[in-house]
Amino acid sequence: MLEVVQHWLVGINDSLEFLAQSMVKMEAGLGLLLGVGFSMSASHFFSLLANRLKPIQIAVHLAVDAFGLGLAFLLGIFCDSLILAMIESVPLDPVTFANQMTVALWPGLFYVLVGAPYISDLIAVTIFAWIHLNCLLLLRAVYAVPLAKGLVVTSPGFVLALIVIALLFAQRWRSSYAELVREVPSRQ
Repeated sequence: MLEVVQHWLVGINDSLEFLAQSMVKMEAGLGLLLGVGFSMSASHFFSLLANRLKPIQIAVHLAVDAFGLGLAFLLGIFCDSLILAMIESVPLDPVTFANQMTVALWPGLFYVLVGAPYISDLIAVTIFAWIHLNCLLLLRAVYAVPLAKGLVVTSPGFVLALIVIALLFAQRWRSSYAELVREVPSRQ
């Protein structure tokens, strides 16, 4: 039993070390990834503030959310690299591919605007569509992948990232907004 646990811990340690080395190699791409994550988490700043959280609690929420959102997009990009390698039979370095593809995420820096009332869903959908279009255009420019094939390559990773985002954060954000809605009528 102890051997199994030790083997499991060594596997986790190796995986974390690989992830850390990959992030170090990503350089600028990692900064953009975290910037998009912070922008997405900052769009919920007012609900956190309205729920009377202390500044340190808000900072922790924003940092954890930003890291999780960045990892969700990174997971999607690595999925894209695996699919591209299988379809095109081209050996890809996932870190190089991630560095090239994180540039496509720059519209996510404007996700903080999703906090705007009444038009937030339209802004969110527009930003996610723009990110996906950027991924398609980058695949075409860097790897000469036609747009139709690029859609096959990028869609599973993009959907995976959106599912991870929804699973990790939708309930948390929804509960913050529900608390905010309960508080607003009681103040009037």
